[in-house]
Amino acid sequence: MKKTAIIYGTYSGVQKKAVERLTSIILDGTGEYPSCFRGADFTDDGGFRCFYIGTAADNPHIRRLSDVHPDGAEGYSIVVRNDTAVIEGSDDAGVLYGCVDFADRYLAQVECTHDSEQYFRDVWNGVMPDFTCTSAPSVKQRGIWTWGHVIYDYRGFFDNLARLKLNTAVIWNDFVPVNGAEMIAYAHDCNVSVIWGFSWAWGTNCAAVNLAALDEQTDAICALYEREYAKLGGDGIYFQSFTELNQERIGGVLIAEAVTDFVNNTAARLWEKHPGLELHFGLHATSVAEKLSYIAKVHPDIRIVWENCGAFPFSYIPRDVENFDETVKFVRRITHLRGEGERFGAVTKGFTKLDWGCFEHQPGSYAIGGGSERWMRGRAIRKEKIWRYIQAYWLANADRALEMVRVMCGETKGDTCITALVEDGLFERNIMYPVALYAEMLWDCGGDIKEMMSRVALRDYVTFA
Repeated sequence: MKKTAIIYGTYSGVQKKAVERLTSIILDGTGEYPSCFRGADFTDDGGFRCFYIGTAADNPHIRRLSDVHPDGAEGYSIVVRNDTAVIEGSDDAGVLYGCVDFADRYLAQVECTHDSEQYFRDVWNGVMPDFTCTSAPSVKQRGIWTWGHVIYDYRGFFDNLARLKLNTAVIWNDFVPVNGAEMIAYAHDCNVSVIWGFSWAWGTNCAAVNLAALDEQTDAICALYEREYAKLGGDGIYFQSFTELNQERIGGVLIAEAVTDFVNNTAARLWEKHPGLELHFGLHATSVAEKLSYIAKVHPDIRIVWENCGAFPFSYIPRDVENFDETVKFVRRITHLRGEGERFGAVTKGFTKLDWGCFEHQPGSYAIGGGSERWMRGRAIRKEKIWRYIQAYWLANADRALEMVRVMCGETKGDTCITALVEDGLFERNIMYPVALYAEMLWDCGGDIKEMMSRVALRDYVTFA
């Protein structure tokens, strides 16, 4: 077996993660660590099976060896020719995702013989089959929404996001984790943006909110951001207010009108000191669906992130497709509510969630991601039956989820943020099949659902309930 070498463009940040991912892939396949060389220092003498990775700007070998190049942010090209692999990214993220898909879209496919006498071939022992692929994401911001206190290993959490080519994490907390800045630094090395979630007059009982005291709420929100969040290096704020109700009014006041004024005023205050701060407004459709003329007045620089819009994939239950067609019609309306430049967002569901029957608010700050292997193993076992139920109906209704992603992405012409609520399902330990399948939909919503389902199922790290 020929010795292998990774010839990289740069070894820092996200591209460092790319080198580490490819090293792991090669080690799994050959049983030996590949040698690593900086592209500017490497001369090929024929002694290695070479993997050239990087961008055209930082690895001088890329343009010389490949005539297939990526197009679009976070895009990549993979060219395997004459037993040499070239993985080019349009940027650092594209390099990482190209290395991810070298395993997921190349190795997992070419090792299959489709012959029952010998199901698989050893790709590493012999000449690697030729292959060419280019790809770029359909959805600009793709990720997971979760409460922070059910992330038990944040390194594993972000590593798994990167493995699924997801680039966004919305993490909600009652109190900022004491190691929040450390966590964000790790996330950024995985090309994951962290959007901090906290209340803007939201509570577990939104009907109890005092709408006469919203100016005081604005003062408290601005003070909290300044005191706790501004210094952490995060990538924005996700907030919810008092829309999580199945009614249009609180104390005779129209929710849609009150929340629009409140959100716009609070945003203006924050932008005075932090211009350009990314703001995501988590909006529950149940209380405002018939009053969209008010919501259309939300400042266009605030990304409205829609929740509870109807049937699966907005429902917690993946079996819930009864009103799917009506949900599609509603989503088509809200994707361009404020015009062609709509900054559309959505939190979809149908995965694991918090057990609200025994939920308690955090009493204070904490160090996020401190769960032991024993704790996570036990927690995962407790979730197995739930995941089996979820998986069963994802298999039945995956085509509906893909159709909805196409609607959300197609209507907004690319500036879309879709996160899936995956809470307390031990994602940092197990990448369950429905989550991996949905992530692939967000990456390539134009793909064929049957081909996508089988391709994701072949990945050796995907877990089935």
